[in-house]
Amino acid sequence: MQLQLLTYLDAITKKEEMEPAGVLYFSILEPIIQSDKKMTEEEIEDKIRKNFKMEGLVLADVKVVKMMDKSLDKGYSDMIPVYVGKDDEISKKLSSTATKEQFKLLQKYIIKVIKDISKEILSGKIDIKPYYKNKKTPCEYCKYKSICQFDKNKFNNEYNYVPKLKNEDIWEKLGGISWE
Repeated sequence: MQLQLLTYLDAITKKEEMEPAGVLYFSILEPIIQSDKKMTEEEIEDKIRKNFKMEGLVLADVKVVKMMDKSLDKGYSDMIPVYVGKDDEISKKLSSTATKEQFKLLQKYIIKVIKDISKEILSGKIDIKPYYKNKKTPCEYCKYKSICQFDKNKFNNEYNYVPKLKNEDIWEKLGGISWE
């Protein structure tokens, strides 16, 4: 589901002959801050900052992490999805990181997915199959329902059910893919 950002990552790293340090995004929507108590301006700014914390993957290298968040010494970063422990090591369980090899694997996978999607489109396959993840679907907010006419109860329409996977499961699945 994050095809666009990873495609950009692959394109720029190949064009500039660079290795990725991360692939990150954040919501540009202005957050609404709710509280049961009166908050100071500093507390409000802190909550807003937390809402703008980036999501995605960061290179599993503490030097790179500390260049991305110069205020980070230990603990959770306020900017990126990383936790640095007392031993100055990145926590795999509390962080969203990938090794250089895993980034290369992701880039190979993205190219494979783009080729597969291209072949499907060129062969005429244009199924209406919105995702369904964590009991949510984009159809709930779609302005174009009357055009696509997706209805789970009609026309043999099906959702693309997306399972919730842990990072270890994802890397294991990617490692088992045939790239030919």
